[in-house]
Formats: sequence, C-alpha cells, structure tokens
Amino acid sequence: MRKPVDLAIAYRLINHGPVVLVSSSFRGRHDVTPIAWHMPVSDDPPLIALEIWQGHFIYKSVMATGDFVVNIPSSSMAHLVRNLGSVSGSKVDKARKFGLRLETSKKVRSPRVGGSIALLECTVHRDVRLARKYNIVLGDVVYAEAEEAIFGDRWLPEKAGPRTIHHLGGRIFCTPSRRLL
Repeated sequence: MRKPVDLAIAYRLINHGPVVLVSSSFRGRHDVTPIAWHMPVSDDPPLIALEIWQGHFIYKSVMATGDFVVNIPSSSMAHLVRNLGSVSGSKVDKARKFGLRLETSKKVRSPRVGGSIALLECTVHRDVRLARKYNIVLGDVVYAEAEEAIFGDRWLPEKAGPRTIHHLGGRIFCTPSRRLL
C-alpha cells in the first residue's frame, strides 16, 4: 500500500537514480516511457529534472499538457520497462499493447502507472528555457507517495520487498542489493 510522502523529502524517491516511467496523455493517447536521466533539483520547493529527447512522443505530450507523473517501477516490472522503451508512443498505444493498468492521479491530469512502488506527480515548471535548449524538463512536484513497507523517510534496503530498477547501459538493468553503511 502506498502512503503520501512529505514533499520536503520527495526528492529521496529518485536521488538514488532508479529508472522511472514518465506518463502523460496527449491527443487521446496515454504514453509511458522509461527515463534513466533524471535528478532532484531542489527540495524547497520540490523540483526535479528529466532529460527527454524532444523527438520523443512523451516530450511532446508533457510540454503540450503541462503535467506528467514520474512512476518508480518495481524490479518485477523490469521486462515491462524494457518493452516500453523499445517502441515509440507516436506509433504504438503502449498502454494497450502492454496491458498497462493506468490510474487517476491526485493532483494532475496525467495518469499513474499501476503497480509502481512510488510516484511523483508534477507540473511543468514555468521556466522552459532548459527544455528548449537542452531537452531538460523541470517538474514542480505537487504530490508524491511510496510503498510504506519499503520507504519511510528514505528507501529502506534492509526491508524485504520490491526493489527499484537501475539502468547500466544498453539492455542491462540491475537492482540495489543491500545497505553498506
């Protein structure tokens, strides 16, 4: 069961670098695309950055609608993540093709991806200069939640349960295995 996450610590959902699934809807089509290049930018106000190539359908969707959801998939979704990254949302209805369970968001129009272990609902930051010049989309985090069994005020690697997915390049993915310190 996911619980709301205080926006002051919402950046901790992505600061360890998991692959995320960005979801948005545009022209009647839901799109969900894996993104590995992202980072927290500020915790006050909560702000994140995603690098999304301007030729991707998800970029057009996010910029046209002004909102998106960053869904953090569990390790059990690894094949789905790879499949979602293998086709273009401009050519394929990914939600239908891969049987995605989409859910209504709390604060934005874009859908959530069911089965995700955490999420950040975002609106596109009003300053879009980085998006136009470098494909860096800034998102104001307006709502966040995470699985309470594995996220307290941070990810809890000592707890049993699903893990985040990390992209090592090419078609190689891994999960974090244990806490070191």
